[in-house]
Amino acid sequence: MSDQETTMQKVAGAMKSAGDKVGNAFHEGIDAVGSVGNATARKVRSVGNAIARNIRGHRSQSEQHIALFGESGSGKTTLLTVFYGYQQDTKFQKEAGYRLLADDTTQGQNLLHSFWNLSDLPATRLTSRKFSFQIRLDGVSKVKETAHLVWHDYPGGWWTETRTGEEQEDKEKTFLALLSSDVALFLVDGAKLKESGDKYLKCLFCNFRDELCRLKEYPALKARFPLTHFPRIWLICLSKSDLMPNLTAEDFRRRVISVANDELQVLRREIQEIIEEPELFTLGEDYLLLSAAEYDEKNETITDIEKRRGVDLIAPIAFTVPIKRSLDWAKAKRSVISKTATAVEIVRKLTTGWLKWLPFVGYYFGLLDQMAKDKSINLSKKKEEAIKKGCFIDAVLIAFEQKLSAYDIEKTYLHR
Repeated sequence: MSDQETTMQKVAGAMKSAGDKVGNAFHEGIDAVGSVGNATARKVRSVGNAIARNIRGHRSQSEQHIALFGESGSGKTTLLTVFYGYQQDTKFQKEAGYRLLADDTTQGQNLLHSFWNLSDLPATRLTSRKFSFQIRLDGVSKVKETAHLVWHDYPGGWWTETRTGEEQEDKEKTFLALLSSDVALFLVDGAKLKESGDKYLKCLFCNFRDELCRLKEYPALKARFPLTHFPRIWLICLSKSDLMPNLTAEDFRRRVISVANDELQVLRREIQEIIEEPELFTLGEDYLLLSAAEYDEKNETITDIEKRRGVDLIAPIAFTVPIKRSLDWAKAKRSVISKTATAVEIVRKLTTGWLKWLPFVGYYFGLLDQMAKDKSINLSKKKEEAIKKGCFIDAVLIAFEQKLSAYDIEKTYLHR
């Protein structure tokens, strides 16, 4: 018996008394990825029991951090305000099947006040702020675990202007948090694109590449190379898309590729140099059109906060896409899964904090596999089944699936 197998047995034995519910969820996830053989599957379940229970013992909630990368004026703070504000409407909660609740009461009240006074929204301060939200199922009050989404807001000038002293320290700390997120939204300012045209796109990607090169020299970041925790899915988003009402996500993708493909490829290589498993990374394959409200460009005023686009897709995308994409990557790599440790390691590295999800999403794993085979699955029924089983994180994910399936996303969200 190898040292590796002996170690696995010791870990599994140490956790034996805690039960095997989490291990079963892990096993279902591996089954969804592809068959790895009965003997290997049993080993994966055993190791999964130990690892997943250990992770759960150190984590009371499952969080998804979302990173918005955008220059000053690109609409980061406005998107945050509208993202929270409109989801407080009872009509949205009834239609979506879930609601958003700010963990901090003061932050929630301030965001709601800003939402109803959007035209007077002040510029972001010189410091960063972190906002944490609970995703609550409609009609379900008592749950052991709930999904959390963390949103980082910061001054966009950090990308284009030099900072010193305490503000520079805050900048470095915030960017380190952004680079530990699961999904990154790279904002293209629709107003600047309309005004300056194609040269703006080239300049935007070049500026971000240069700032990333400077980030690489931060001691706290450099010490962690190569990065395992890193946004693996980067969406290129057009903010203020209402200024181009006839533009589709496909039109936007075509324009980015035709104008700034060289700059995009250089940026991709810069990122891949600092991450582990660089092939498990996408940039320039997903596009999202965003609009927080209808904007009168001539008078520089917001005319209708009810006319928004794509904002309600942010949470569903942030939670479900990393899992789906990770399963796709795992399926592509299944031919190299020959040992238990290799199987566990591949799944663990597929996305930021992937292993933290193992105690929570076994039911969702199975559903994804079913949905791939049968498009007529009743998601409402599946959500109710998950709730009855106490799989509340699964139920939230299924609610997000319902949102995505009910949304006319063809012109708004383009993915591979």
